Amino acid sequence: MEKYLPILETERLIIRPIQLDDAAYFFAMDSQPEVHTFLKNEPVQSIEEIKKVIIYIQQQYEQYGIGRLGVVEKSSNQWIGWTGFKYMDELENGRIGFLDLGYRFRTESWGKGYATEAALACMHYYREQLPHFDVHAITHIQNKGSRNVLEKSGFQVTEQFHLDIWNIPCYWYDLVHDTL
Repeated sequence: MEKYLPILETERLIIRPIQLDDAAYFFAMDSQPEVHTFLKNEPVQSIEEIKKVIIYIQQQYEQYGIGRLGVVEKSSNQWIGWTGFKYMDELENGRIGFLDLGYRFRTESWGKGYATEAALACMHYYREQLPHFDVHAITHIQNKGSRNVLEKSGFQVTEQFHLDIWNIPCYWYDLVHDTL
């Protein structure tokens, strides 16, 4: 399978494949309760859990040639979160076999436009390298910040559904226009 694991660069960010060496930074983010407000409200409790997540992400790299990417802030050289695509190989809202655009950032990075900057970089890469894949996104219906990121990245709500795995109400987004 062809590999789509770029190193992307924006004005303020470096976006690259996630490595096991990122575990401490990943844990620092995913252990923050606020990060899970619109997820399943279960912050990660141990670095071992994060290592399992990273191994899963790396398995996606190997199996599908694609996966979530780490985000490093250039000015501080600090790992501040992740972004990018996950290949959905399990049924989600009646669909399977598509890319899910996602992102998650440390609370200290919120409100600075990093999620939008990273999502736009990923969507630019998508348009150049991945248009043969369908792409969608989901977010909790009350997560206004995430909704703004997706809408600025060219997505539009097309339906509401219940995400069974986390027992939360979500909006389903389809890519509707080119923002680049």
